[in-house]
Amino acid sequence: MRIPRWALLAATGIFAILPLFPVSFYVLQTFINAWLLGMLALSLTLVAGTIGQVSLGHAALLAIGAYTSALLSLNFTVPVGLAVIGGGLMSAALGTALISPSFRLRGHYVSIATLAIGEIVSLVILNWESVTRGPIGISGIPPLSLFGYDLISPTSIYWFSFAVMIVLALLQGRLLGSHLGRSFRAIRDDDIAARAYGLSLNRYKSLAFIFGGFAAGVSGGIAAHLYSYINHETFNTQQSILALTVVILGGLGNVVGAIVGSVALVGLPELFRIAAEYRILIYGIVLLLLVRFRPQGLLGTM
Repeated sequence: MRIPRWALLAATGIFAILPLFPVSFYVLQTFINAWLLGMLALSLTLVAGTIGQVSLGHAALLAIGAYTSALLSLNFTVPVGLAVIGGGLMSAALGTALISPSFRLRGHYVSIATLAIGEIVSLVILNWESVTRGPIGISGIPPLSLFGYDLISPTSIYWFSFAVMIVLALLQGRLLGSHLGRSFRAIRDDDIAARAYGLSLNRYKSLAFIFGGFAAGVSGGIAAHLYSYINHETFNTQQSILALTVVILGGLGNVVGAIVGSVALVGLPELFRIAAEYRILIYGIVLLLLVRFRPQGLLGTM
């Protein structure tokens, strides 16, 4: 399913000017959470949907980015904007190095390996007290700032997170439209044929994880400065499962689908908050209906 360009531009414009209308902080915070989840979903939809490496430990990339950004800003007084970028770069480099041994695996073995890597990262964070402060966690993380101006108001945080997500989505869309994107899809569809054609599987998988790790690390860095406190339980396996659900909901490998799925998955539970006793039941029924009648996701697999 392809959405017309004018519809995408109109939706982007509406969400961009949303804080100018009399909306509550609760609504803005809900969308901020959706944009952060959207960045993680963009990362996972590239890895799982485009190149076919299903990851169940993607929250580890969030944690790496969050801790790197927090420590850079606290211990080395790096400006928050640069610290968030540093968190993305560290997540891309370290995450790719950790996941590279699983490139030779196939099928569900890849998922098991990534799940194990996610648990390893969590245990390292918990026990490396000299750096991560162990179970105590890191507190007093500076707030988000841009060019020396602190982003404290909900409106400024909303615009910042929304702009970052849009930039990452545009970059990923450009990537998927290039020869790299075609190579990624070729490896996903038939890695043996791709190898016979001369594609280096490990190289292209590494490139996919580098870009995906950067997007996830940036999301984790922004979340760390937004929460002002993180520990080893902040980014757990549930975050990985949630991101995978978003990707499946929106459509594997679909950039717009990742964002639509994030908004739907964050907004749907809030919409049913008025029926708190039945919210999870309604939420589950909606997902089951989607799997039954639209297994390729809301916008289809690309």
